Amino acid sequence: MGDLRSTVAVIPCDDYDEEKVYRSLKTGIDALGGIECFVRPDEKILVKPNLLSAATPDKALTTHPSVLKAVLRILNEYGCDDVKLGDSPGHGSCEGAVRTLGLKEAEMSGAVITPMNEEIHVNFADGITCRDFYFCKEILESDAIINVCKMKTHALERITGAVKNVYGFICGYRKAQGHVKFPNDTVFARMLADIHRYTKPRLHIMDGIVAMEGNGPAAGTPVNMNVLIVSDDPVAVDTVFCYLINLDPEIVPTNSQGMRMGIGNDEEEKIDILLCQNNDTVKLSPGELFAMLGKGDYDVSRKRPPKSFLSRYSGLMTRLQKRPVIDRSLCVKCGICVDHCPVPGKAVDFKNGKDKPPVYDYSKCIRCYCCQEMCPRHAIKPGRGII
Repeated sequence: MGDLRSTVAVIPCDDYDEEKVYRSLKTGIDALGGIECFVRPDEKILVKPNLLSAATPDKALTTHPSVLKAVLRILNEYGCDDVKLGDSPGHGSCEGAVRTLGLKEAEMSGAVITPMNEEIHVNFADGITCRDFYFCKEILESDAIINVCKMKTHALERITGAVKNVYGFICGYRKAQGHVKFPNDTVFARMLADIHRYTKPRLHIMDGIVAMEGNGPAAGTPVNMNVLIVSDDPVAVDTVFCYLINLDPEIVPTNSQGMRMGIGNDEEEKIDILLCQNNDTVKLSPGELFAMLGKGDYDVSRKRPPKSFLSRYSGLMTRLQKRPVIDRSLCVKCGICVDHCPVPGKAVDFKNGKDKPPVYDYSKCIRCYCCQEMCPRHAIKPGRGII
């Protein structure tokens, strides 16, 4: 972004009462100039939540329906009448995830659910790491995209937020293939930055009222963070998330690579943090923000990665990462981890028969954690040690 500054609105909100969430979100968007700064009423708008898989709101796995209702209400009040809501889950359907979330179209202020299950191949000559994508067709049919992400940990990237949420632009069954093509956290983050460079979402909203810590992004623990975060800069949104949990933003690949590739700022001196509450807006430093709203014991990996000039292009950093490990006491031998392993020949398989838990071949494993994300019993966790 060069010398451009980024502004991030942080709005305290301590529960999912629909009216409270609506007022809080509107306050934050208004602090950035109002919804009219990001969309026009005559545009085709896609609201993209985090719908990783079908889950009830209490699991903190998906964007909460109260936040989505608030976004759609704000758009409707501004006169936007061509609004779709959709994501492409890694497992299951968008409709199934929305249904499990408890969100009904009658409650969506005129917006409609779109399936995001048809893809279009596009070339991206200006891509730095990725020169082509298989996007859900709704991405290319939309004039404006609003990214409504969830505050969570992530086994590969440490955290998942505004930058990572655009991976849902890729049709679900293609996602595993992407992990093979971009097999470590650095190069995967650079691919995500190229998605942002191509699609250019207009606004990023993070649901951090109840976040997920620990074994995220699907098997972690809900934790109260009591905030909404809003900006037109996805890297700055995720950087402020890092400030709130006392995590160095620079060791998060989606931040550091996003900054290097020009999709946003992760440097403190380039980000203005606005705390919006009680009809007042106050500019805060990261330290002041943490003192007011932070959680220093938030369960997230804080270990600094070993430095290597080969890390961007080789498998070295992949081999240094933690590995997925199956908890045999929780495994029900459903085979979903095997089905979602993207590696040719499978890095996890029923080598001892389907009456026993699957077994990893770590010489093949690329540490993409597709198995961990998709496990319905939360039986897979990142293990320790260098393999």
